Amino acid sequence: MSTKTAIVFSCAHTDPSVSNDRFDLLGELIYDINPTYVIDLGDGADMKSLNSFDTRYPDAIVSQNYEKDVEHYNEAMERLRKKPNIRKYKKPFWIGFEGNHENRIKKAIAHDPRLQGDKYGISFGHLQTDHWFDEYHEYRNSAPAIADYDGISYAHFFSSGNYGTAMSGVHHGYTLLQNRNHSSTCGHSHKRSIYFKDSAHPNSIIGLVAGCFKGGEEGWAGQSNLEWWKGCIIKREIDNGVYEPEFVSLERLKKEYG
Repeated sequence: MSTKTAIVFSCAHTDPSVSNDRFDLLGELIYDINPTYVIDLGDGADMKSLNSFDTRYPDAIVSQNYEKDVEHYNEAMERLRKKPNIRKYKKPFWIGFEGNHENRIKKAIAHDPRLQGDKYGISFGHLQTDHWFDEYHEYRNSAPAIADYDGISYAHFFSSGNYGTAMSGVHHGYTLLQNRNHSSTCGHSHKRSIYFKDSAHPNSIIGLVAGCFKGGEEGWAGQSNLEWWKGCIIKREIDNGVYEPEFVSLERLKKEYG
């Protein structure tokens, strides 16, 4: 039986207006579980200062600041690792993925290259992904990267067709398996979904959508806020695409470690 364990989360959307306390709680869980690896599926940095949706709303614009966005993200990453880093041996392997919100930095530079600059401009390097992660997967061909670990494909989202739009739907976990025929895990939608496909074949497959790890609600999302699941997933006994999942809600983390 495999002894590999992973903790997976997605879409933390760090926002200077919302406390990063939840990262301390997740760090406590990571310390207690001591997984083989931790996977952050992206959209950890919300980067509201680079969004293109608030240009008609001055009150939204004045509350946004690129420097604060970057600092708040890096503070969250530091708080997340503070407790796990106490261990002198057998530390988890950290894996990260670029989401569409981190990709806002690259889009802004592509739109106006004059903004680029490590010291006085904007730069993807400000997120310090090389520092926070042992392996980090940036976008490829204008879409989230896909990477496999122990028979499971991971990505911020999986495309639904030739045009690169994100796969979604009421039965998202099932759709992942129908389209990919391979154990797959993603984030992006903020909802959770899981589907097991067992068969006479020795290897079953599992489709998982990981919800989100947001700390607050979004004014633009309306009633959709109520549909989002906040938490992380522990994957135990990972072996060739199969694992035993445990969903740990943010509310449960607060009860355990708050």
